[in-house]
Amino acid sequence: MGGLAGCTSSLPFVGSGDFEVDQWLTTVSFEDVLDDETVEEQYDDADLEETEELVRMFSYVEPEMIFDNESDIDTYAPLESGSELRGKVGVTASEIDWALQQSANWEYEFDLSYGGSGTTEGSTTVLAGDFDTDDVEDALERWVDDEFDFDDDDDDDDDDDGFESAGSQGDFDLYTVEDYAFGVSDDYVVATDAPALIDAVSLVESTIDTKDDEQNRWTDDDDGELLLSELESGGAAFGILTQPRTVENELEDQYDDPDDASEEEREAIRDRIEDWEYGLVGQARSQDVDGSTTDICEVFVYESEGEADSDALQEHVERNRDIGDDWATLEDYSIDADGRVLILTGEVRTRALF
Repeated sequence: MGGLAGCTSSLPFVGSGDFEVDQWLTTVSFEDVLDDETVEEQYDDADLEETEELVRMFSYVEPEMIFDNESDIDTYAPLESGSELRGKVGVTASEIDWALQQSANWEYEFDLSYGGSGTTEGSTTVLAGDFDTDDVEDALERWVDDEFDFDDDDDDDDDDDGFESAGSQGDFDLYTVEDYAFGVSDDYVVATDAPALIDAVSLVESTIDTKDDEQNRWTDDDDGELLLSELESGGAAFGILTQPRTVENELEDQYDDPDDASEEEREAIRDRIEDWEYGLVGQARSQDVDGSTTDICEVFVYESEGEADSDALQEHVERNRDIGDDWATLEDYSIDADGRVLILTGEVRTRALF
């Protein structure tokens, strides 16, 4: 099982073909999108002592692939990705080139004696297509009118609670309402519904900067670069980066000091982590539908080359190729190794996948 697999291109070229989807995948930090006003109100303007990214993930779909193969796919479920945003901006799945959803989970701790720690998530959706920005703005205003019950007092000129402009960022007009923010251009719509502590406009701006200014991309990170550089192009894809799956990391979630754990506890945790997933830090899959069959490429990135056990992964895949399993109907597959990366390529029946 030596040798590099045939899955060597990056995420698919889409639209006009002059950019790649991975240009949108952002590693923006918690500090970059922190809502200072909320910190001042909820945490008495306390200092942020510590923050750590726990998980980063994305999902991507090209509607054209689904429509072109609908007799074999027999479901529109993949098109649910981005459907909420499509509804807000007044476009249908057939009118966009692709939809991308991405998110990051952070753990944080403020300098407080009580209640200053927790976790939160920042997520964005990006639609690519050919948009009329005036039509999109009109659709957003209609959505706001239906969704929110603002005071329509004509004598009150303060519209701070309603749908309003938030300036611009490059080619994008920015809008905000409540916890939502939108970036609209002729070619893309970017949006977020930010939770407490996250500034929605900052998150949209940072996502746009990732694409336009080549800032804070997945590919700037060693694990992200390995994951995406080995991922084959396809009309649907998803990926995740996380903390390494190890005994020590599991113990850190349970103990203030992992050294307090007994040897029996360590052995029990080690037994729960299968050999193929030990040390796993990233996983991604792309799917390219061609009628009744679909080519898949799945990439596994490990913390070290020694943990990239191709034999263990093959044993796991062999046990999970039946209907309902992770690799249902998988045939003609291979698993190849390249340093700390394992790459699985193969073919499945389309209906088993979708």
